[in-house]
Amino acid sequence: MRIRHRLALQFTLLSGIILLIIFALVYLLSAQYVRQVFYRQLEDRALITAQVHLEKDELTKKKFREIQKKYMQSIPDERSNIYNENNQPVFVESSVNIQPDVLQTIRQQQLHRFVYEGQAAVGLYYKDNQGNYVIVVTARNIAGVEQLIHLAWILAATFSLGLLLIFLIGQWYAKRSLMPINRINREVKSIRASNLHLRVHRGRNKDEIDELASNFNELLERLEKSFATQQSFVSNASHELRTPLTAIITELEVVLQRDRNNAEYLQTLRSVLNESEKLQAITDGLLELTKADAGEWYAHREDIRLDELLWELKAEWQERYPAQHLDVEFGKMPEDAAALVVSGNRQLLALAIRNIIKNAFKFSGLQPVKCRLECDNGYILIAIADTGVGIEEEDMERIFLPLFRADNARVFPGFGIGLSLSQKIIHAHGGLVTVESKPGIGSTFNISFTISAGI
Repeated sequence: MRIRHRLALQFTLLSGIILLIIFALVYLLSAQYVRQVFYRQLEDRALITAQVHLEKDELTKKKFREIQKKYMQSIPDERSNIYNENNQPVFVESSVNIQPDVLQTIRQQQLHRFVYEGQAAVGLYYKDNQGNYVIVVTARNIAGVEQLIHLAWILAATFSLGLLLIFLIGQWYAKRSLMPINRINREVKSIRASNLHLRVHRGRNKDEIDELASNFNELLERLEKSFATQQSFVSNASHELRTPLTAIITELEVVLQRDRNNAEYLQTLRSVLNESEKLQAITDGLLELTKADAGEWYAHREDIRLDELLWELKAEWQERYPAQHLDVEFGKMPEDAAALVVSGNRQLLALAIRNIIKNAFKFSGLQPVKCRLECDNGYILIAIADTGVGIEEEDMERIFLPLFRADNARVFPGFGIGLSLSQKIIHAHGGLVTVESKPGIGSTFNISFTISAGI
């Protein structure tokens, strides 16, 4: 069942229950009112009966005729009787035979309402100079019952018509309310992999539907970026993998064209080995990226002092690469050294910073690289600056894509995996890596962590 129909039915059901309760109260209150009016009418009839039969000698002729005229206007199925102090009927003869205990109750209460043989009855205790009497009047409230039946028919018809109108209005209102969702559904259906740049139209109301459209747009934006990243990755991976494969195939085809001496075979094998090692490096890097995406590295955590980590990297460079000068500087430092601690995997974080430093040396022709550490405004900042070829503005957003290499970087060895891997590791440690660069002047990679950040 469609939501529009379900909402209309639920709305009709709830409204029907409310109307049923209201109409039931109206009917019950009306029935109570009719009953009270009829009992008051019977009380008047009892009093008139007493005056006609007991006060005739004490009333003026005009007054008596007025009372007698009212008395003649009887109620349908009206029966009455007057009982003396001995519970004997007097003056009026009828079939109203009231039990003595009921008559005694009337004397005690002065006025008593009760039911006699399915009819409403009123007992009145009347004191007269001739004695004390009990007047009993019974009648059937035919007019009241007809009024209640008529009211019940009116309420039933109103209830049925009301439910029909409520259902139709509910259908219209639900359809109108769900129009933005139907529009979103139509727009989402029209979006394919080829037009992920399209976005869902957002309404002017700041409501849940607008929030849904906003979430769809954010999802589409992420999908668009993911598709662009995937396409770039496939394109770059194909290029990087094809280059060594082409070299291997070419070498083998050339060497197989004719017989060659051992030296030429060895030279060809060394060339094939070199290209195969490139292939292995690329596949190993892609495997590392896959592990980073899967989060397989981050099970072992420890506290890492960033200042100590940088000193370790400086010592490593001095020992392994004496010709490469890594200058480590410290800016504003916190009074508490614990502010420089990051929770995570020490080897991975060192690998991420090492990759950025290695790139700084590579793209600057082994010129000195500055690494500055400072802590301020709740952030720990590591800035790695070089004086290399720099990065073009149109390539700034793509340098962290796997296997992407800018045009001015293709003359340098590498496969475009290091920066992507470093970014994933730094993000996993709660950090952020950004870059500032000017072509021909150099680049600065900024790695920032919030204090007490971790995986």
